[in-house]
Amino acid sequence: MPPPIDAPKSSKRLDPAEVSLAGRRILVVDPSQSLPRALRGVQGASITIARLAMIDAEMLARVSPDVVLAPLFSPGHDILDLARLLDRLGYQGPLRAYSPPLPNTAIVCAEVRQIWGGRDFDILEVPPSWN
Repeated sequence: MPPPIDAPKSSKRLDPAEVSLAGRRILVVDPSQSLPRALRGVQGASITIARLAMIDAEMLARVSPDVVLAPLFSPGHDILDLARLLDRLGYQGPLRAYSPPLPNTAIVCAEVRQIWGGRDFDILEVPPSWN
């Protein structure tokens, strides 16, 4: 069993040295250009990449993700759309958005948490040089 995914108190910059993904099942939804560098070449993790339209109860049961990761904004939808879908499907695990640094992540987090409730959500700020 992989170690628990800590529930951050606020958004933080993604530091590849701090990312321990060994043994995790990660569902990456609609990665914009490519995966953040922190996920490239990760060993010991099971990474499933899917489009938003592919996600249903059967897929979630099959993948059984430890964490769902998606860009904050994707063409045609954003993290709020994904949060609504995951909520309808009963997903209870952590949800992480990644984004270039934002001026005020607290506002975005508050908006997502209105949909996501008390479940684990955070934004990982990815410097442009890490994409």
